[in-house]
Amino acid sequence: MIPSSAPAVQPATLDDEEAVAHLFEALHMQNAALDARFALASGWRAVLHRHFARTWNAPGACWRLAWSNTEPVGLIVLESHTDSPLFRYRHWAELIALYVAPPYRGSGLADRLIAEGLAWATDHGFERVQLYVTASNQAAHACYRRCGFVPVQHILRRDLRPAPGIPPPADPSCALSDADSSDALESGHHHLAMELERHRKEHP
Repeated sequence: MIPSSAPAVQPATLDDEEAVAHLFEALHMQNAALDARFALASGWRAVLHRHFARTWNAPGACWRLAWSNTEPVGLIVLESHTDSPLFRYRHWAELIALYVAPPYRGSGLADRLIAEGLAWATDHGFERVQLYVTASNQAAHACYRRCGFVPVQHILRRDLRPAPGIPPPADPSCALSDADSSDALESGHHHLAMELERHRKEHP
């Protein structure tokens, strides 16, 4: 049953970190139920803490929460993205997270959160918003199509069986210093994924 009162959508504040973390975890538990390889790593909470503390009010980030009275029921996160200098069109707003609590699905809250994100992106000079969505998440596909998003690329995966005991080498883009990161050939990493890689190096 959809609640009768519409939740209030507001910018997240530094005091809202627990609400953000609660919804962020719920989103990724949902994603992991669709594909186990999207499960959060053991150090995700510390990474999110540092990232949120640094970006919650940054000009290049948009954190919005939907509240039903004192209960957080929706989250959307967008960030400025800059791709490799190899590409002419390399700046966009990336929609990193969108989550609506189950009782509010079908209420229009997801559309409202997306509208907030698109307004933020437009106000900050972005000409496009891009996102990743799990292939089997048909409800999310329908929501994004309804809000004007169209597919432009597919990510393909093939699982392999390497010999046991061979750890993959480090990502050369993650190993770059901040000063050298603009020279990476592939810089399409999610900012939080880059944070997690740094966290793993600092806390082996």
